[in-house]
Amino acid sequence: MFETSDDYCFVVYPPAAPGLPWLSVCFGPDGAIIDTEAFATFDEADLITQKARETLRNSLLRRHMPPSGAILQ
Repeated sequence: MFETSDDYCFVVYPPAAPGLPWLSVCFGPDGAIIDTEAFATFDEADLITQKARETLRNSLLRRHMPPSGAILQ
């Protein structure tokens, strides 16, 4: 499973072998790994990955909004 947000890619990888964890990975626009975290279950990995994607998306949106009260000309 993967989703993108402004050229960032969030992926949840299944365990490579029995007994290994699920991995949540965030790739930056250049393909570099920004963050990765291991989880015991897919549901845990998916939930945290969704929250991270939403947090990044909201942060990027706020960065492009004019300050409150600003008048654009």
